[in-house]
Amino acid sequence: MSLLIKDATIVTQDAARRIVRGSILIDGGAIMQVGEVRGGADAVIEAHGKIAMPGLVNMHTHVGMTVLRGYGEGLPLQRWLDEKIWPAEARQTAEDAAAGARLAFCEMIRGGTTTFAEMCIHPVDGVFKAAADAGMRGRIGRGLMDFNHPEWIPKIMKEVEASLQLGGGGLLPFVGAHAPYTCSEELLMKAKELARRNDLPFQMHVAETRKEVFDVLKARGKYPFEYLDSIGLMDRSSIFAHGNWLTKREMGIAGRAGITVAACPISGLKLAVGGISQLAELDALGANVTLGTDGAASNNSLDMFQTMKMAALLQSHHYWKADALPAQKALDFSTINGAKALGFNTGSIEPGKGADIIILERGPNLRPEHDLIANLVYSAGPQNVSDAVIGGKIVMQGRRILTIDEAAAMKEAEDAAKSIAGS
Repeated sequence: MSLLIKDATIVTQDAARRIVRGSILIDGGAIMQVGEVRGGADAVIEAHGKIAMPGLVNMHTHVGMTVLRGYGEGLPLQRWLDEKIWPAEARQTAEDAAAGARLAFCEMIRGGTTTFAEMCIHPVDGVFKAAADAGMRGRIGRGLMDFNHPEWIPKIMKEVEASLQLGGGGLLPFVGAHAPYTCSEELLMKAKELARRNDLPFQMHVAETRKEVFDVLKARGKYPFEYLDSIGLMDRSSIFAHGNWLTKREMGIAGRAGITVAACPISGLKLAVGGISQLAELDALGANVTLGTDGAASNNSLDMFQTMKMAALLQSHHYWKADALPAQKALDFSTINGAKALGFNTGSIEPGKGADIIILERGPNLRPEHDLIANLVYSAGPQNVSDAVIGGKIVMQGRRILTIDEAAAMKEAEDAAKSIAGS
């Protein structure tokens, strides 16, 4: 089916970062024409006075944890994990995780997120199905861990290899490991080798807390990025989430290797990790910098507009420099850089790209418009998103989600939350 988004202000995110006034013609899931469009379409979204921009890419999520939003408040990361989250996840079923995923996708679509990178604790089948039903684009994988019990590895690897057959089209797998402190060196190397053999991204949590850094330093004699580089895990297909505690040398290693860093600034602040991912330097050194929310249990929100703003503000604060991270960079991190990391031909609005597009209304918070990009990064929010298109399919129109029964998703998630928390 062809689709025409008619008469919008288009933030293209193309190589020249053009902003044009016109229309967008989509056919077969791809963008065909931008600007002055010739010909009609099967369906039309009237966008006069509105803004069309690429859908946002959330580079680090735990969608099954959406049912734990607000659970374990006020605890630092390690106590939060040990006392609340890991015990709750042990009680959580795969069906509970899928219920959390459906709720998460409602929130993502309303918030302008069209693509996500999901690290699951439970088997991924239910999340793949929920994402397909919602019409989302993304990569989904398990966060493997053996807690330094290498005898577990054969079973772990057999399970993850089977999961690589799931998905297709806009939903694809990746290989993930939880973190250096929960994985033996053997598991890390086997997981990375599996990713290489199948030409898949590899994602893990790295350098999230100061405790983690010194635990790795004590156990391995190297800082986390140095250690992972020494065992061959640093390359352009690696996605390391967080990176809150990095040395200058580690940032140089990341840049030379061209890895992707998926910073989650709000989650880090909420869990009081103390460090700030130095995105401006990582970007300047050659790393592919992207942004994520982390799970709704540690962030309480899956709002990528809020994440862009916080990322930019933290860089200004950290460097004592108001322009340390320009708004355009923050938008790049949340669109084209994320698409690149996940291997999708999306992230910009130009002919030949996949049609992942959101439409924003210019409400009071987006006026006046001295600087449109600054408005998008610092002022916009889910309340502005009126329509969303993923892979050329309309998934939300006039603020009504077309692919998910929101009321049912919320009820299902509430029931799952009560069973897990025991209330």
